[in-house]
This record gives sequence, C-alpha cells and structure tokens, in this order.
Amino acid sequence: MSRESPRPTAYPSGLDEETLRRVSQRDPEAMNRFFGVFFDRVHAYATRLLRDATLAEDLTQDAFVRMHSAIDRLDPMRDPGPWVFTVVTNTVRDYWRSRQYRTNGQHVSLDDAWDVASDVERTGGDLLLERKEAAAQVRAAMGQLSPADREILLLRCFREMETSDIEEVLGINADAVRQRYSRAVRRLGVAFRALQEQDQVPK
Repeated sequence: MSRESPRPTAYPSGLDEETLRRVSQRDPEAMNRFFGVFFDRVHAYATRLLRDATLAEDLTQDAFVRMHSAIDRLDPMRDPGPWVFTVVTNTVRDYWRSRQYRTNGQHVSLDDAWDVASDVERTGGDLLLERKEAAAQVRAAMGQLSPADREILLLRCFREMETSDIEEVLGINADAVRQRYSRAVRRLGVAFRALQEQDQVPK
C-alpha cells in the first residue's frame, strides 16, 4: 500500500514550498507567479506610505528589481511575505533619505487610513472609529505622524503582520515592535482627538 506524498506547505501568500524553491532557482514560470502574487499588495502598501500612485509604481518596480537580484537567497521553507515587505520598506526608506525627496520637499502622508483606524484604541477608553464619518480626520491625523509611526501602523493593521514578521521587516526585536506600535497608536489617538476638538470649535 503506497503512501501519498505529503502536500507542500502553503503560506499566506498562496505560494508553496515547491513553487518558492523554483523561484529561488530563477525558474521563469515560478518567478512570474511570485511577482504576480505580490505586485498589487506591494503597490498598495507603497501607495499608502507615499500617497502618490505614480511614485509608488516607480518604487514598486525598484523594489522588484531588488528582489529579482536577490531572489536566489529566498528561503523556500519560510513565508516570503516578510522578506518582500522588508525589501519594499527599505526601498521607500531609501527614497525618503534621497536628495530627490529632500529637494522636492515631499511630505509623506496616507490615504484610506481607516484601514488602520479601525484598530485604534484611545487611552482612557476604547474607540472604534466609524469608517465613513472619521476617514478624513484619520487621514489628517496619520499625516501628522512620523514615517516610523506610519510604517508600523501599516504593517500591523493594514498588512495584519504578526510581531515576529514585523521584527524581520523593520530589523528590530519584539519588545521594540510592541513599544513602537503602542507609541504610534497613542500619537494617532492624540492627533485624532485634536482634530475632533478643532471641528467642534464654533467657526
């Protein structure tokens, strides 16, 4: 009686070990599938960081060029998501540090910030933000946060990454992840409350 071969482990990305092994060996068909799976996710993440779809498309292409160059180091035994978003995050950070960014004086902001706001807890009581009513205020509040705060809120709430995955993406330990996330949530709550109070002041 023959035994069935074990099924390859499938990761949240929908890719499995065998496909990732072929990706690491630069198999064209597998690589096309790999980039197809991640392109829209990466572009959406970059767009929310940069609030510029055209720029996000350019940096998405840059990130995939970097991934292509290093694809032989991909570990088929691990979910590729954290590695992909590490590359994207570093690509965006490099742009923020670049002369082009400083010369243009661009301000990093976010759109569709209710993706993050739905998880916000306000000190002194839980606050679940209503998407339709609070979206504009949340976008404005997110725009007041530092790039580091926006990164961790996006990874934790928008990408729904676990602490261990965020450790890998940002290159920090679990305690630092929790501390940074907690600070970012508090700052978002403070900024949001301030905007609400401004709206309540009679014009």
